[in-house]
Amino acid sequence: MPLTLRVFEDRYRRLIDDVGPEGPFVIAAIRHGREVGGAAELHGVGVTVATSGPSELDDGTLLLDLVGRERVRLITSVTSDPYPVWTVAAFPDEGGAGTDDVAGTERALRAYLRSIGEDAVVPIVPSDPVRASYLLAAAAPGLPSVRQALLEARGAGERLAATREVFTHEARLVRRLGAGVAGVDLGVSPN
Repeated sequence: MPLTLRVFEDRYRRLIDDVGPEGPFVIAAIRHGREVGGAAELHGVGVTVATSGPSELDDGTLLLDLVGRERVRLITSVTSDPYPVWTVAAFPDEGGAGTDDVAGTERALRAYLRSIGEDAVVPIVPSDPVRASYLLAAAAPGLPSVRQALLEARGAGERLAATREVFTHEARLVRRLGAGVAGVDLGVSPN
């Protein structure tokens, strides 16, 4: 999933200097704790990212356009000063999916988009099940823990099934709560 990162902290500006303008480096979500000013426990799976050269804003903030490349497992913490450094190992996808799995998850996405009034959006889903599983998972709504679980799925089959369930669950919720493009109908109480 493409992401634009705003870099303003000195430690992360140093990271960009250390890895160079093209990267790569690893992004991993925080499980518990705080990013700044305290201990943080990271999830055990992250993603290597490549960057296109940073652009600098007037206030000195760097904008980096990132693209995820490969999943990795975080093995051992090496240091946290000035930024976290870990040894990592490849965490390849086990596959385990076919075109029917992709088609079913794509139908669930379309149903979800209809439920939120965005059915004019026509997603372009690759035919390769592994690539499709990551693209569809990136489109899935959810809290960070849900999205992390999709990243950590063993293979495309498991990821597509879990993503399909997220789309189905969210579409059902939207219909039951009366939500639409403008948000929840204020005449409907979720309690």
